[in-house]
Amino acid sequence: MKRDDLAIDGLLRELARARRGDDEAFLSRVLSRTRPPKLLKPALFAATMLLAMGLAFSLAPEAPTGRIAFSRQACLVPDAERMRILMKEPATGQLLLLGDVPIRGEARVPAGTPLLLQAVGSDGMALWTAPTFVRVRPSPATPGPALDRKSARKVEFARDVKPILDLHCAECHAEADLVRSAVKPFEARRSPLVTQTHAPISGAERRQLALWVDLGAAVRP
Repeated sequence: MKRDDLAIDGLLRELARARRGDDEAFLSRVLSRTRPPKLLKPALFAATMLLAMGLAFSLAPEAPTGRIAFSRQACLVPDAERMRILMKEPATGQLLLLGDVPIRGEARVPAGTPLLLQAVGSDGMALWTAPTFVRVRPSPATPGPALDRKSARKVEFARDVKPILDLHCAECHAEADLVRSAVKPFEARRSPLVTQTHAPISGAERRQLALWVDLGAAVRP
């Protein structure tokens, strides 16, 4: 029997069972079976989708991390207060500040990622920069802050350095000449741009210049 025939047969059966004079109740009962199902309300549908996305994200495997720790005895620079951890930006190769860890402290860092270490003094400037990159092996979770590559800080010349030079130095010095003669990459404390600035720059501006130099003074004019 075809679908239409089945539908007609069911309708006749309902009609046969209906009491005389009860036509409205019969029609209401039949029509209720033929109405399409109601769709989810937009708000409920959106909430359901967000819940599903959140569950999928929570089930995604986390990137492996490893433990890195520093001790006063192992540090090559006695005056170091903190150890700065740098990593390369994959697209440009520019160094990013992943974070810093106090001497005698530890942290979780991305495992297998090339990292460059800098010993930093109490003035926030590098005392020593490692000659080579190191990699940390994956290890079980341990106490300590997690340094995530997604929050790594980038110091750009155009955004973070040039405005300071334009404000304090441009009237007396050509920008390219100043940077070329007064900057020693990775050595802010030996760079005249940082240590011998005659303009009354603020402490925050000086620290910004120093960080840019200690990270290699990339993208210079």
